Amino acid sequence: MSDSTAKPNPFDPANLAKLRLSQDFSELAQVKQVLTTIRCGRPPKQDFFQVRPGEENRFPACCFKDEVSGETYLVSPDIASMLGNEAKPKLLVVCMPKLTDTPFLWDLTIPSSDGRANAWHTSAMGIAKTAETRWVKLISDQASGFYKHEEPKAEHVGADWTNTPPMAELLRLAFEGRFIADSDHPVLRRLRGES
Repeated sequence: MSDSTAKPNPFDPANLAKLRLSQDFSELAQVKQVLTTIRCGRPPKQDFFQVRPGEENRFPACCFKDEVSGETYLVSPDIASMLGNEAKPKLLVVCMPKLTDTPFLWDLTIPSSDGRANAWHTSAMGIAKTAETRWVKLISDQASGFYKHEEPKAEHVGADWTNTPPMAELLRLAFEGRFIADSDHPVLRRLRGES
């Protein structure tokens, strides 16, 4: 074998420059996160989060929590009566956890119109309002019967909402395949004992 066919040694000092990583790290980050789904539910227990301010980031809706699958479904108002008390009025708000840059929807229970206050629901609404301007961690205080929150000891930069899609897209990502719009939906059929 001749020397002309030998592969160059990448570790030869003359070739090391080709292996040196550029210090322009923005050049290396030429990828963009593509969301294919997001979750809907309470904030993570062990993470701080923020709520995106603005009415455009709130969506009052009817939701159903399937206790069998653990999934939350968006329910058409025309169908909600078929679910009885299982369909709950919710206020969906856009949230960002501190540890990841993947938004989620918090399904806050809208206080009942009969005037009876529920400390869990009203405390959650208050914490959501606080989370519009600060990082908070949701704490379930079982002994007292309501939520409270913690804030980080150090100051942190606010959530980066730059790449967060608008509410319509977030609703699609959270509920595509989990939307009950007619009486023949498999979940309704199962609840009626038809499947």
